[in-house]
Amino acid sequence: MTSKKPFRSALVGEYRFVSRILSNDWELVGQDGVVARLRRIPSTHTSLVSLSDGRRLDLQPAGWGTVVAIGDAEQARIERQSWWGRRWEVTGVGFGYELTSDPMPRRWTLRIGGHPVGRLAGTIWSYNRIVVQNDVAVPVHAVILAWHVIARPWEAAAAPRVLRPLAVPKGTA
Repeated sequence: MTSKKPFRSALVGEYRFVSRILSNDWELVGQDGVVARLRRIPSTHTSLVSLSDGRRLDLQPAGWGTVVAIGDAEQARIERQSWWGRRWEVTGVGFGYELTSDPMPRRWTLRIGGHPVGRLAGTIWSYNRIVVQNDVAVPVHAVILAWHVIARPWEAAAAPRVLRPLAVPKGTA
């Protein structure tokens, strides 16, 4: 009989987002294995997420500077709070965090009431590897939304479907 590992709905300790250079496929991994598989779709500014428990999330823009995580319903959202995109607010049922860019390049902090509770750090050259270190349990949705805006912030700040032309109904063109 095989035992299935329980899904971690909140992450505490060290986790990593990993991707090959120029790849749109990512994994969120911890010491106990893969937490989520993620696929970026740059043409629509969206990401598809497969959680290890089988649930799926769609990360999609909801206007300028807002991204929502949708499963059966909206699970969480991240909203841009500064013009330069260095401050974001991550909210969901039962949680609220500030995501702020640190003075050091490619370093971000998750905060509650101005106090750091988690850190996200890319490599010196890119965000193809992001180390997440949480001091307290942070919902996986919040961590994934933070990844979405950190890995490619210009996409997260854009309006929905800005790169893909709208379909023209037949008979109107």
